[in-house]
Amino acid sequence: MTPKAIKIFFAMFLLFIICFSFGTDLPKTKHGGFFSDESTYFSIMQSLAFDYDLEYTRADIMRIRENYWVGPMGLFLKQGRNNRIYYAKSFIYPLALAPFFRLFGNHGILLANSLMVFFALLMGFLLLRQQYSLKRSFVFTIMYIFCSITFIYVWWITADLFNFFINFAALFFFFYEFKNPAWSNIAGVFFAAAIFSKPNNLLHIGVLFLLLLYQKNWKKFISLGLICVVFLAGLFAFNYSQTGEINYQGGERKSFYGNFPLEREDFSFASGHKMSTDTYWSRFYLSPAIALLNMFYYFFGRFTGMLLYFFPAFFLLLLFFFQKKQPQDWFLLAGIVSAILCYILLMPDNYFGGGGSLGNRYFLNIYPLFFFLGYRERRFQFTLLPAAAAMIFLAPIFMNGMFNSAFPRYPGLSFPIKFFPAEKTQYATLPSNTNPRAFNRKIAEKYTLFFLNDNYNPIEGEAFWTHADKELEVFLLAPGNVKKFTFQLKNIPKANHIRLQVEYKSKTVFIAPGEVRDVTFSRVPGLRIASRFIYHIKIKSSNYYCPFFTDAKTQDRRLLGVQAQIELDY
Repeated sequence: MTPKAIKIFFAMFLLFIICFSFGTDLPKTKHGGFFSDESTYFSIMQSLAFDYDLEYTRADIMRIRENYWVGPMGLFLKQGRNNRIYYAKSFIYPLALAPFFRLFGNHGILLANSLMVFFALLMGFLLLRQQYSLKRSFVFTIMYIFCSITFIYVWWITADLFNFFINFAALFFFFYEFKNPAWSNIAGVFFAAAIFSKPNNLLHIGVLFLLLLYQKNWKKFISLGLICVVFLAGLFAFNYSQTGEINYQGGERKSFYGNFPLEREDFSFASGHKMSTDTYWSRFYLSPAIALLNMFYYFFGRFTGMLLYFFPAFFLLLLFFFQKKQPQDWFLLAGIVSAILCYILLMPDNYFGGGGSLGNRYFLNIYPLFFFLGYRERRFQFTLLPAAAAMIFLAPIFMNGMFNSAFPRYPGLSFPIKFFPAEKTQYATLPSNTNPRAFNRKIAEKYTLFFLNDNYNPIEGEAFWTHADKELEVFLLAPGNVKKFTFQLKNIPKANHIRLQVEYKSKTVFIAPGEVRDVTFSRVPGLRIASRFIYHIKIKSSNYYCPFFTDAKTQDRRLLGVQAQIELDY
């Protein structure tokens, strides 16, 4: 691989980015709507681009609907001084994209997001090139970027890809050996942006400053610290000048769905849903079991696992333990560990970004650290392994990134990811809950069901039919520790074998055509979450039946497996 070939690649990649960005109608691909936190980020972006402020006005909501006709969903607003309304989310990402949006409209969003991938790829290559050959540096950086779901976030109007980029850029300027060392001070700007965008980033950034103290590099410590503090102060000062508050999440915050203040005369700020962290610690619950499970799920979970969605990070972590290490590597490892522990311990019920997330979107803040972990002593064995893992786990996501971004539950329902453990500790925030029929289904005030896949028919009273001969998975949230489960099974007009599983216990029973049979499970340990207990249940029938094809009097086209009704004894 020659320098000319590398230059040609980057030139062609840049051309691809331009053609992709200006040839794609982003609002149409999103069907005129938003997902996840896009509503607020886009709203702030257009306000900064055209009004140069953070105030929410009637002109804002009109512009938003002109671009995305469905309107925002989950718009975060707060009431500030003089009863004016302001946006209640970090504005650093919208600020970075505002010039692109002003110049190129929605095409500018894709252009800016894509350029983040381009420059991350370029910086990664340049960093490795200082230590290794052209070929190794290029191939390894390509593997790191494109064998994870990172680049899929090009479609998202959220800060997640931006957080990846600014953390990666900060680390690049921090570690790259410039001929003029003054260039490394640019890292301070990116550190400040990362902290302002996501305060959790302060943990691993703080570890890097400790590294400077360990190295007794006082000059760099002071210069980077001053630049970071000054830039942060400027961001907070701008927020104060706009809203009258230093904290962009301070004050009376509300979220809005459907009807938005000032859109019509009868729509006001009072109609929003109150958002507050005041009761966080009263709701907070953590146990040793939850902490250990979260650690396991963080790596191997079905909807959030690093192994599945960010395999290069998992791969680089393994490589690190079989290579030579320098002191800076242990500091980076400490930064990784502290950042992960912050999420799984302080946010034990939502360490990954919530139901709208594709994979673990919060991990994009931490992912850059893995590229720099041990990069000076890197070994290049098995470098095709991440590519193989990406083909196995992420092929459907790569081929239909926009769809899976809008419906992030589907990767967890597909082969082979569906065979990995579902995150029991995250039951209330999993992507599977984005299906309204699956989320928080209360059964006669006895218990609550959270369906993990689509293999069920609509609930009828306290019972439900499984779909065809597919395996149904469900979390059952009980108000107390269950001593006995009783499954009342009603069969179709065909002989059937039913497999039931509650946690690690399973039974397979034969049921004659039309028969009703009870199956019980006793002494099954569940996971305690506060005062409640959660259980993982699977139900599968070997046969199925469609009433429409056998009964001329019905229009019932459901594919029925077995009907189940669950009773609990405490």
